[in-house]
This record gives sequence, C-alpha cells and structure tokens, in this order.
Amino acid sequence: MERYLVDYLRNNARTPLAHKYIEMLKVEMDWFIYNYGEQISRTHRRNRKYTLKEKIYNLLVTYSALYMHPKKAEKNVLSSIGFPDFKSQVTNLGYNMLTTILQPASYKQVLGNRNLYKMVKYKNDAIADGCFNDICSESFFNQINQCRTDMLKLLQTYPIKGVFLFTDEYFESKLLIDIAQELNIPTFDFLHGLPGDYSQDVDSHTDYLMVWGQKIKQNYINAGFNADKIIVVGNSKYGNYEKHKNLRNSIEDILVIPTSSTLWHQHSWGEPQLIDRSMIVLYLYQVQHVLEKLNVKHARFRPHPSLNIDWVYSFLDTDFWSKDTQPLKESLNRASLVIGATSTVMLEAIMNGVNYLVFEPQENGKNILRTNLIPPFDGKDEKLHVAFSEEDLYSLLTSKYQVDTTILEDYMQPLDLSPIKKLLLN
Repeated sequence: MERYLVDYLRNNARTPLAHKYIEMLKVEMDWFIYNYGEQISRTHRRNRKYTLKEKIYNLLVTYSALYMHPKKAEKNVLSSIGFPDFKSQVTNLGYNMLTTILQPASYKQVLGNRNLYKMVKYKNDAIADGCFNDICSESFFNQINQCRTDMLKLLQTYPIKGVFLFTDEYFESKLLIDIAQELNIPTFDFLHGLPGDYSQDVDSHTDYLMVWGQKIKQNYINAGFNADKIIVVGNSKYGNYEKHKNLRNSIEDILVIPTSSTLWHQHSWGEPQLIDRSMIVLYLYQVQHVLEKLNVKHARFRPHPSLNIDWVYSFLDTDFWSKDTQPLKESLNRASLVIGATSTVMLEAIMNGVNYLVFEPQENGKNILRTNLIPPFDGKDEKLHVAFSEEDLYSLLTSKYQVDTTILEDYMQPLDLSPIKKLLLN
C-alpha cells in the first residue's frame, strides 16, 4: 500500500514533464506536508521572514544576474558554495568561479535572466504564502521547463568545467544537475556536515560525492555507494583547527545538544518517517534526571536551529534549564562539558577543546525518534563510547570518560580540493 503522497503523485503523473519535475520538487512539496507547528523555528518555517541584510543580499544577487555579465574565462566552475577557503582554493587551482540566481554563492558573477528570476520568485512566494497546487501544477512545470532551456543556454555560453553543490536534495540543485548532465559537465555534491543518514535516496544524484574524512567515505561504501565516486576533500566550513589531546571535562557549565525531534521533509521515497515532536523534551528531562544525581543544579540547552527554542523551553524545568543563544563557537568555548545526540557539533566541540558525551537512548537499534542509529553514534566505533540509557550516561559522567580526540582526524580533514582537478573537464 502506498503511504507517501509525493511518491504516488510522481508515479501517477499525467505527463513525463510532470513526473520529472515532481521528482525535482520532492523536498519543496514535502514542506507543505511536514513543515508545520509551533515547534518549527522562525528561520525554518515556510513563511520565514527575511532580515534586512538578507533582503539587501537578495537584491544584489538579482541586480547582478539581470544587469551584470560575469567575466568570461577559459576555465570556469559553477558553484553554490561560498565559504572563503573554498573560493580561494578554486582560484588557486586556476578556475574562475561563477554562481547562479538559482543557488547563489555570492552576489557577484551571477548567471541568470528575467525568466529565471521570475521562476525563483514564484516558487519562493508559493512556498511562503501559497498552497501545494501552486507548485504541483502543469503551468509551473512548463515555466520550469522554459527556464531550464534558458539556464542551459547560459551554461553553453561559458566553458563550465564542473558544477559544485552543497546538496543534491533541493529543487535548484536537481535542476542544475539535470542541465549539467545534458552538457556532460561533471557534478560534485559537497557534504556540509556529518551525514544524518547514509541512504541511496540522498547524496547519490551527482557524479561525485565530496566528503570530509576517510571514515565518512567508508560509511558510504558500507551503505552501498560506489567507492570510486566518493572523494575525500576535507571540510570547507571550518578551515584549519587546533588538535587537543586533553579536553575540558567537568560538570560546572554543561551544554546539552538534544535530539532534533522534527523532520520538515522526507529523505527517502519510502514510507514517511513521522517524528514525535515531544522527544526533544523527553530527552532533556532524561539528561536532567541523570545530572541531578550528580548534584548539578543548572545546565544550558541548545536545540537544532530548525526548532523553536522558546517552544521547547515552555515544557522544561526553568529553574534547571536556561536557553543557550550565544554563537556556537562562543558557547562551546564557555562549556566545561557537552552532552548531546547525533550531531556535527560533536566534531566542533572537540575542535574547541571540550568533551562531548554522546547520549542516544535506544532500543533494538532504534533511537528515541524510532530511527536507525548511524556511525559513529551507533556505539560501534571504539573511539566514541555511546550512552544508550540513563544508566550509561551516569556511568560515563562518573568515570569522567573522554572521547578519543583522534576521531576528529578520521571524520574531518582540512580542505584540499586538489583531488578534484583531474575530475574536471579539460
């Protein structure tokens, strides 16, 4: 029996065009179904409000796309990744970096035209204030198809040697991948953190998957990915980092990174995962119960940015908990210990010299969200002990267990784009 609406619409599409673009718009269509409720933060709601800085940036992107023609060079790459270290390494490899109005990495060197601008605006307005049928319609599919032709012509104008993307899940990414494949331009998906899942439905659409470290590559291979398509290039986000042998590891100022009990879109085409949003609250009460046994009177909590921190706080013991709203680096530098669920913050904590105790309540291999545990948070890596129960967490705390800091090198290396050069078009 079919249980996933978007998959049913894709499989029963009336035209090949509808089938193609329903597949491309999967995530955005999911937002109409799963992105709702008071627990969703302002920055992740469908109708999120943009800051003045963001509005100005978007205006600059539009102006650049409509009125400023990017310079033509012999060797160009198209990128939706804008980190400074990434840009500088692309330049050092001898390539001119362009971007698009679809997924701008900068407000300079933007490829686009008025049709593409109108399509992006229509899609964004529909998601913010419209309804499902505004994007699941033949008229919008025809508009996309015309814009696809426009973008294809723009890419033919420039000698593009490769397309760099920060995800392969969003509509704009899939459209660029589709166009690049028609032009035989290699495509690269760069991970922006530790994977939340190792699934063939995600991170499999581009020609190459660029990962942070050897362990991540091996995890993808174990999940059935082609090893030749996975390239270790390090992380483009953090740059160089200090290596600590000894970490701060005391209970004076504890920061808790709770499980993220929301899922605003589905990551596969199978049966949808429906997350109980109260699990983040339950998680924090469990941590509090353990900490109080150690006579801890206070701790800070920091939910995933997709969750409304005030909504979570309204359920908690406010004498014990306080909201952590500092920039993450400052918060980690202040913390004497971090307790948390599956998260890239584990790596960031080690980089900032503070211990990270993994607490993932589980039963029969399923965590508190009823999803599968993933490495290295599944307890199978000898460098990272995992607390699967309150008793386990109490034991790790009283024994003053410290994560093996060399796990950082297994999962994250400094950025080095040189392996890419041989994969780009000549």
